[in-house]
Amino acid sequence: MRILLPSLILMAACTEGTGLQCPPNTTVVGQYSLAYTAVHDAGECQADAGDGGVTNLTLSNLAPKASMLCVGTGSDGGPQPQLLVQGKSGANLLALREDGGFHLSNTPLDAQQTACVCEISIVESLDGFLQTSGPFALRPDGGLPPITGITATLSDQITSQAAGCLCTFPCTVTYTIAGTPF
Repeated sequence: MRILLPSLILMAACTEGTGLQCPPNTTVVGQYSLAYTAVHDAGECQADAGDGGVTNLTLSNLAPKASMLCVGTGSDGGPQPQLLVQGKSGANLLALREDGGFHLSNTPLDAQQTACVCEISIVESLDGFLQTSGPFALRPDGGLPPITGITATLSDQITSQAAGCLCTFPCTVTYTIAGTPF
């Protein structure tokens, strides 16, 4: 049985609906509903459907996920935002820029029993912005301003060295993300 593997690391969760909470020594900034929109582009991962057609691995019907944004103190003394998303264990440390932008890139993850019918390697990246009601600026105490939303692009870069795969590599699975408070 083939298992579609669109995106493995869709960050972690929310205290009320999912039972997850901010890590120790961090505080809650807000809870957000993350809506995922599939990006179907020329480099998109597709699996041979066996009937002459292909199956897109970027799913167009992903349900929104609950998320929580937490903040602690980073190693440089500045704010260290952490994003938790429903269905993913652990917090994802976001590299925050002065303009409210952030970046996250994970180390390669190997996966088996995929729609490609071979072992694949996935490197996921998340790039986006914490939205505010005005220009992004840290508070005088170094804390985050009120965050009114999250926008991001989640991209899985997928490769494989295995023979007999039903997919052509390298390829990507990409989603744009719009996070709204709840």
